Amino acid sequence: MALADSRLEMRVRPVAAVDAVMDVAMLGHCSGNARWDLLLESPQTVAEIARLGFAAQMETLRNWLAQRDKPPAERGMTEPDPALLQLYELPIPLLSLAHFQVLFPQADRPGTNYRSQLAGNSAWLPAAVADFFQSSQAGVLADGAKKLWIFRIAEQRGQGGFLPDPHADYADARRLSAFDRAMLIPNLGAIALPDLERLQVPANLADVRRMRLVNPDPVFLPCAASTADDHRERRRGEEIPKPVRPWPLQDLLAPMLQTLKKRRPDVQCLLTLPLEQVGEGSLPTVAREAVQTIGAVAAGDNTGLHAVQFLFPYLTGRERPLCSPVGLIAGAMLETSQRLGPWRSMAGKTLPGMWQLYPPVHGRQVAELREQPGVGVLVAYKNRLQLDDERRAAPVVGSGGFTSRNRPVEAYRSGEVARFLGWLHRQLLRLGESWLFNTDVRDPLGKTQLTQFFTGLHRAGALRGALPEQAFSVAASHDNESTVIYRIELAPVFPIDRIVLNFSHDLGSNSSQWQLDIKNG
Repeated sequence: MALADSRLEMRVRPVAAVDAVMDVAMLGHCSGNARWDLLLESPQTVAEIARLGFAAQMETLRNWLAQRDKPPAERGMTEPDPALLQLYELPIPLLSLAHFQVLFPQADRPGTNYRSQLAGNSAWLPAAVADFFQSSQAGVLADGAKKLWIFRIAEQRGQGGFLPDPHADYADARRLSAFDRAMLIPNLGAIALPDLERLQVPANLADVRRMRLVNPDPVFLPCAASTADDHRERRRGEEIPKPVRPWPLQDLLAPMLQTLKKRRPDVQCLLTLPLEQVGEGSLPTVAREAVQTIGAVAAGDNTGLHAVQFLFPYLTGRERPLCSPVGLIAGAMLETSQRLGPWRSMAGKTLPGMWQLYPPVHGRQVAELREQPGVGVLVAYKNRLQLDDERRAAPVVGSGGFTSRNRPVEAYRSGEVARFLGWLHRQLLRLGESWLFNTDVRDPLGKTQLTQFFTGLHRAGALRGALPEQAFSVAASHDNESTVIYRIELAPVFPIDRIVLNFSHDLGSNSSQWQLDIKNG
């Protein structure tokens, strides 16, 4: 970041990372060149990238940095791949917005290949990163408590650059797409694709149409006179964006759901629903094709649709004509999980920033989207922006090894329940890996550690029951000399989806008092 006409240069280095409940990954576009040389100034960042399987790329950049100032004849290596110098599809961990701005100083400048009337021609990743690092409660989280992994995608790859390969070979990380590379992050809990949503905004989708004025008769004007008038009808056809048909939602969901179910059933994907214009002169609304696709996928068995948190509507403000809410939601989700636990919902909490919703969503539409197909709707209540409910389009039980015996399946459509089970999946996997080559199948240490772990969850309020024995049970068994099986049953806390209030007055009673009967719906 250059200050005072480049005479003063500020170098921002990431702070020490704090043990986070989960990490977040974002895939998107950036304008301008990348400062790959500044990436190497942080040993912590280089080490984290190398641990994911990209040590060779880091070594290549380090060698090139040592030789780039030498004359070409004295250099001992050729120039690295230009894609590597631009940091394309390289996993980069960020702990602050300033670190992102240092690595990509021109990221928020307009000039993307794809342009639409609603969203313009600016990338959405820089705005989503800025929203992620905003805090609704300043000073609550320590520096470094939010970790964001970003993947820069080449714009010429279009929508395909954001999608995974369900049949990819994870033995060679260099051949993986950016989405598949994100699956390598051990503590990953959520993934967002802001610029994929931008590419899905139809180019010629217009806001409320303004009245077109009759073109004036041609007259001679002084050279200093301004003829710019964006209120009139455009006269040159090349100014109108060429209509590019967005991809059907089914083509986007199919590879993502298959990869998440196969590779990372503990990760959730944040995705804002696409737009369409129903009638002439009307505001855009949720695309009917998207609603039908979600309903059709949810009707199938073992689809993995619970891994996607659909959101609506988009955000707009003074500096941004249109942007995605995924950065804001991901930041608030991580902040709530870090302070209160991953089993707590961030719905109903005030989101930071001065935003307006686009398009506006009325109360009836909020209820309809919440119930069917199951969307987390942003609402403005008393000039405060908040998420109405972390509702999912499909229940989390029945996949990932989680089942339910007593509670209706519909009760598991809450986003915080899916987030808690995903976090639980990662914690148990990490605990199990620590036992490898260190614990015998007949050793009671494993059951003891599991009991201590779930007792701590019960004490923190993640499990129901007055006593730990009522909240969970752990049973161990082994069928041979090398296999041990732990059967775990637990009663997690659930949000109250509906309350029935019976407000009545008994005229026949002697006391003649109002009575309120509260029942869990």
